[in-house]
Amino acid sequence: MKNTVSQNKKPRKKNKSLIVMIVIICLMFAGGLGLILYPFVTNIPSFFQKGDQISQWESEKQNTAEQEKQSDSEDKMISSTTVTVSEETTTVKNEGTDTGDTSTSEAGSGEEKESLTAESAAGEENETGSNTAEDMFPLKITIPKIEVEWITNEGADIPTLKKGPGHIPETSLPGEPGRCTISGHRTTYGAPFNRIDELAAGDLIYLETLNNLAFAYKVTDIEVVAPTYVEILNGTDKKELLLTTCYPEYSSRERMVIISELINIYPFDFNIR
Repeated sequence: MKNTVSQNKKPRKKNKSLIVMIVIICLMFAGGLGLILYPFVTNIPSFFQKGDQISQWESEKQNTAEQEKQSDSEDKMISSTTVTVSEETTTVKNEGTDTGDTSTSEAGSGEEKESLTAESAAGEENETGSNTAEDMFPLKITIPKIEVEWITNEGADIPTLKKGPGHIPETSLPGEPGRCTISGHRTTYGAPFNRIDELAAGDLIYLETLNNLAFAYKVTDIEVVAPTYVEILNGTDKKELLLTTCYPEYSSRERMVIISELINIYPFDFNIR
């Protein structure tokens, strides 16, 4: 009897061990499958979001262009009116001088001083007023060689990078001295920078902003650095653009940095294609 009971217990222990092994194998398989599918799962909604962002940006770009045209038209009308008034003032001033009317002459002189003061103030405002991140972003980044077209937002935090490439706030703005740096995912959330390893010296990168400018950059160098090597963001007096992403693919062990230099600034209606 004792031998029979012990023989019955052994198969049960074996069955439990087999079940545990099967469960562990299934969990490992599910985990591995999840890691493989994770980039594809995150990419699906990003592609739809990308299209919506570009459409919205293009619409805003068109509205901005129309506002610029309207503003230019109004400025021309104001300029024309100012010239007319100035001519009339000059005529009255000359008449006052010819007839010995010093009061009219003095009034005209006062108007001229007031006009010069207003112009000087406007000039100082234009000199001190510089572009801000709100003026520049969102912008559109286009890299013809690798068929990249994405809307780039200000910020490099997790929520921002889920939408697409993001500008690191601590770095320069496009067109300014220093290293304007834009980061982007390589395998997840649309993988905007998946193919930047295909870029080479001489390739072009364009940044189109909503304040009427398109910046053209030419790739000059490619570096792979440690994530802790933040010194690469320190710029010189050059006007440069850096694109950063994880390296190698499916790993965050290092960072790939595409370095490019500003070669031209085009007007608002410039057609990259």
